[in-house]
Amino acid sequence: MRSGPSRGRTTVRSSDIEDSSDSDESTVHTPTRRNLFDLSPAPRTPRPNTHNRAQSLPPLSSDGIIKTSPIVGTAAQRTAIKRKKGQHQRLLTNTVGKEEREKEIAMQKDKAEKQKTNALNATLASLDPRGLTWSDLMTYVFDPVYKQGRHRYSGFFNTVGAASKILNHWISPQNPAHEEVHEWAVGYVERCVAGEGKFVNEKGFLHSKKATLSATNILNFSMQGHQDKLRKHAGVAMRLFEAFATSPRQKKPGGLSAARWAKKATTVTCAALMLLGEFSQRNNLLGQVMGLYMYASGAQKQVITVLSHLGLTESYSSITRKPRQASDTLSREPEEPTIAHSSTPPPPTPITPLTTPVSPSHPTTSQSKKRKKRQPKPWDAGTLRVLSNCMRTIARSVAATGLFGTVYDNINMVFRTAEQVIGRTDSQENGTCATIWPLWNAKLEDMKVSDLQKSFDLAPPLTLDQILLNPAETLQFDQCLLHCILRILVTHGGEKFKKFSDDLKASQPQTEHVIGLHKTDLHPLPGMNIDESTIVGNAEVVTAILTELGLLDGKGEMNFETLKIFAGDQLSIARLRALLNIRAGHEGKLGGYGWGLWMPGLFHAKIADMHGFFVTHWGKPNAGTRNPGSLSFHNTVLHRNPILLTSLPPFRTLRDLTFVSLYARVLHCLLLVSGKQSLDEYADSATWKGLQTDAEKILHQHKGIGGDMVLENAILFLRDALISREFTDAVKAGDSGCVLLVLKVWALSFRGSGRTKYAYEMLHLIHNLSNVWPKPVCKLVLDNWLLNPTGKPNSWVEVDLMQEHMNYWIKNFYKAHGSSASWEWLEMIAPCVEVLRNLAKTMNGLLGVDSGIQHEPVDLTTDIPELMTSLDDLHVYREHEFRVLDDDDPPTIDIITAGLQSISDSSSNPVDEFCSTFSKLQARSRLTPVVGGSEDLNHTPAPPSNIFPTPVLQPTVPDDSTIPSPTRHSDDEAKSSDSEPESENDNEVDAWAQYRVAFEEASNELEEPTLTRDRAEDVALDMDEEDYDSGDDDYDDDVSRDSEGDSE
Repeated sequence: MRSGPSRGRTTVRSSDIEDSSDSDESTVHTPTRRNLFDLSPAPRTPRPNTHNRAQSLPPLSSDGIIKTSPIVGTAAQRTAIKRKKGQHQRLLTNTVGKEEREKEIAMQKDKAEKQKTNALNATLASLDPRGLTWSDLMTYVFDPVYKQGRHRYSGFFNTVGAASKILNHWISPQNPAHEEVHEWAVGYVERCVAGEGKFVNEKGFLHSKKATLSATNILNFSMQGHQDKLRKHAGVAMRLFEAFATSPRQKKPGGLSAARWAKKATTVTCAALMLLGEFSQRNNLLGQVMGLYMYASGAQKQVITVLSHLGLTESYSSITRKPRQASDTLSREPEEPTIAHSSTPPPPTPITPLTTPVSPSHPTTSQSKKRKKRQPKPWDAGTLRVLSNCMRTIARSVAATGLFGTVYDNINMVFRTAEQVIGRTDSQENGTCATIWPLWNAKLEDMKVSDLQKSFDLAPPLTLDQILLNPAETLQFDQCLLHCILRILVTHGGEKFKKFSDDLKASQPQTEHVIGLHKTDLHPLPGMNIDESTIVGNAEVVTAILTELGLLDGKGEMNFETLKIFAGDQLSIARLRALLNIRAGHEGKLGGYGWGLWMPGLFHAKIADMHGFFVTHWGKPNAGTRNPGSLSFHNTVLHRNPILLTSLPPFRTLRDLTFVSLYARVLHCLLLVSGKQSLDEYADSATWKGLQTDAEKILHQHKGIGGDMVLENAILFLRDALISREFTDAVKAGDSGCVLLVLKVWALSFRGSGRTKYAYEMLHLIHNLSNVWPKPVCKLVLDNWLLNPTGKPNSWVEVDLMQEHMNYWIKNFYKAHGSSASWEWLEMIAPCVEVLRNLAKTMNGLLGVDSGIQHEPVDLTTDIPELMTSLDDLHVYREHEFRVLDDDDPPTIDIITAGLQSISDSSSNPVDEFCSTFSKLQARSRLTPVVGGSEDLNHTPAPPSNIFPTPVLQPTVPDDSTIPSPTRHSDDEAKSSDSEPESENDNEVDAWAQYRVAFEEASNELEEPTLTRDRAEDVALDMDEEDYDSGDDDYDDDVSRDSEGDSE
């Protein structure tokens, strides 16, 4: 124990005081536990002197007793309490120490700042006696002339932020030199931006030279790409533009959405491109692209002119300007001295009137005229014309490979004049437009003319078995029709049927001739002022196409080793075939047309099918409920516009009505075979297997019923409409095998419905694919008679439909108006149609406003139930014996059975006549041609317009009744032709007769009415709706959606 005065110091805890206050008065205090507040004297130790004790102890830091918390708890808890108290005490100590250190540091800074201020004041004071200023000192330090780089760097530039601090002081409004510094800063930024503009101009990525203008350059235009380049090469300018376009509120978090920021960036980039176009006219890429986009979108001349003044586009004249013609220019040179011995006197000097100034057209005596031809320059022509030439060059490069196909069709339009005067009136113009496309999955070795000629020479005649479906094909065709029914049920059965969509896709039947998925590039050719409604016109069109593609040499000949594929409607193909029939054995090479492969257009076959369907199933218009299954009655039930038999309806109108009626019939038959009351009730308990079973019942149960004319007509309607719908679906799916199955059926139904010319065309196609064309050529045709302009599934279209689609846009959208309407303009604009429409779609997608002219699918949720109710109420698909139609309303013809009877049972069998004509053509083709044959290889044929004999071109033929026809050959004529050898005179007579037959066919075909195709929807592309929901690489902005929910 420690000794000294501290022994008597006792610490009293507050807990002891509290305990003492609560203790009983009678408590006995032991020596070991004495109450500190007990003032009784201690028995053993004397009480020390308090005065001496107070003097020996240090002074207390408090005024009295310090109360602390009691020590309670376990040892660990007491240790934690002590630790916490210690940490608190250290914090207080550190805080006090920190404050003291901060005060000391502040005092040191103040002292250093005062010393610095005194030194700087002394330095400034030393300048005045020497006649120096602070400006002189700064100039001495910062001017490189005085070589004070060490002081500049170590004393100023090495300090980060020193320059910014000084400049901020200088631009302060309180600074008298504020305006001077501001003007300097503006000038500096101006020079920076000008330098960036010059650098961008030198880079040249905004230059668009007409000499190198191409569709690729135009379609690859990207606002985002140019934005990235400008941020890289013109960062100062872009920051200025962005600051000018952004408010402080927009800079705050959440001020603008991501889409709004993207739109702002596009606006800033567009403004920068417009200003760079003013910096140099060579930076004209934006103007050219936007000018073409405006024209492609249908903007009028006035709109483009106004926008060109704003710098957004180039002027309308720059877009459409004609190229300059080579002109004569005068150059003046000193006159040569006159030779003394010349016998020719010099010409007299012309007298120039005083009022006439001396000009190049009035040279002086010391000058002579010398004319020079000024050749047209690439920039002389407008952008459209340069683009047209570029597209024509690309088409020629595709044709140079030899792997291309060509489709052409007539284009008819009226050139109208605002005010009719002499020589200027409205005129009906008939011309031709064509398009080529690269063949897919084709090889040159498979397209040899020699192979086709050998196969043609050895080809057997067509047989009836080749027209009819064999058992395997019949089974496959039934599977296709079954899947067509399932597709209708899932698509139009309601929302509850959507659960079968995956099963429907998985069960899609396919043949072995499905075209591989790829995108077809289209290359339109210039419009031709050639009327192809005659045989001569078709010959001229073919020659013009070959000339445009650069396939004819200087002598008018070409490479005859490779087949040239031409596609078109039935009329065009029949006339090309007529040219071959007429010239077989008479002309070879170009004039013989043996080098051509004529591929039929399937879209016109679809039109013929719908025309025959209309004639067959329209019914008596005023029969009403007495013929409740007719198409005319359903047109009335749906309250659609009336259709007159005297005026054929548009193709699309009739097809939509037919398909809506088909959908209602299929859904109604589903309820009949299942016994359900509603589609929702059926879908609640239906399975995919059960749906397939019921679809088979719909397909097979309703057939072979007699005694009920209404039911018989309804069953035939269901069958024929299903075949038409399946053809549409097979085309969209690119299944050529399924398409061929339908065409074989149509070979019969066309003849049964009176479409004899298309029935004859089907015989040609079936015969060519079965016997005439080599297998590689057959595969080539099946792979290329459908095109895919988007490269997406279910986006295949007929090749002739694509040309009809092009023609519609040429004559209704891109044609010139008023006095500018001419064939010269159509020749120029036709090759640009594809790239202009792709440009419009691309720009709409880039700018995020691709609305197009699409509309929502027509809502059939009312039409289909209305027809289903009518079918159910009138018991159309329920058998009632002896239910007959009106006497003047004949029952529907089974066109397939009637067609089969026509080609098999009639005395003048069309198949036999076809085979007889083909055999004669084979025999004549074996003859050596008089012109262009192997004995006269160097002979050059005359131009196409003169290769026909003069009598052929004159319409002075006998009466139509005397013209022989392929369907009028008698058996005696056929026997005599087979038994008797042909003389030269017989050959000439036969050629003359063949030409008159072809002429009669062409005339009859021209006069035959058909469904009209005057509206956009009539030639719209049949593509599925889901292929165009994303708005990305769709083919068309003009895709319209048909009433059955397909996107066209």
